[in-house]
Amino acid sequence: MKLPYVEPMLATAGTLPSGPGWTGEAKWDGARAVAYIPEAAPVRLLGRRGTDFTARFPELAAALTEVRGPLTLDGEIVVMRGGTPSFAALQSRIHRTRPATVLAGAAAVPALYIAFDLLHLGDRPLLNEPYARRRELLEGLELDRPGLRVPPTWDSVAAAYGWTREHQLEGVLAKRTDSLYAPGTRSHDWIKLKHLRTADVVIGGWLPGGPAGDTLRAVLAGVEAEPGRLQYVGSVGTGFTGAERRALAAALRRLAVPVSPFTAGGRALGLPPGTEVRFVRPELHAEVEFLEITDRGQLRQPVWRGLRD
Repeated sequence: MKLPYVEPMLATAGTLPSGPGWTGEAKWDGARAVAYIPEAAPVRLLGRRGTDFTARFPELAAALTEVRGPLTLDGEIVVMRGGTPSFAALQSRIHRTRPATVLAGAAAVPALYIAFDLLHLGDRPLLNEPYARRRELLEGLELDRPGLRVPPTWDSVAAAYGWTREHQLEGVLAKRTDSLYAPGTRSHDWIKLKHLRTADVVIGGWLPGGPAGDTLRAVLAGVEAEPGRLQYVGSVGTGFTGAERRALAAALRRLAVPVSPFTAGGRALGLPPGTEVRFVRPELHAEVEFLEITDRGQLRQPVWRGLRD
């Protein structure tokens, strides 16, 4: 039989619920993918909007081929580094399409498929089964093997939050035990919360915004590498109120300098060509939230929290 295509169900960001009726899961920092495992045909691994990952991750296709079908799994492709998922390591794999580079990546940086939901089993679609029943069926399949894992769940969302934070995972998901699977829907039956870290940074420049350049689009952040010189750690463009953007632009204009205070220099900041950059004396300190530090030493998904001085 041909397994029907399923667009992944999505979670809504929010405050974690407590009490009965909810199950806690880890939020994995990877690429969402649905695995289709027919009874007698090649497996397929499709991302959101139908992106085909099958050929890009041959080691996962091989692991899934060992599973008896037909069945459909919902899960995440991750690459582990030091015992935790690394989005940067995944990025080194996910865009490879030439066979030679794909095979080299699979050997050097093998991926793992985390299967956290079961959408089809045998001749039965399971989308209208409650989440608790789908998980029970999934765990009964005993799928764990090299390249393939079924992750744990917690009856207490608070316990899941604590465990995922302790193990430095991306975040936690709370799912209603009676929730049905709603393809392509961002549902309040699934609630997500990321674990963010904070950093103290120094502002070394900014990107002007608005028709007259009188407001701030983003700040350029650094950490002190040597007295008066900053190591660039990225641009921060979210988390500001409108009033903060205007006030910061006015304050930073008074600190203008003609040359970059960053050790990398203005041309090595990785900004799009033609971006208007204004450098400043590195006097203002700020706090930002971020998800992780990339291999390039920059903050991933930084969010403004405020000035420290």
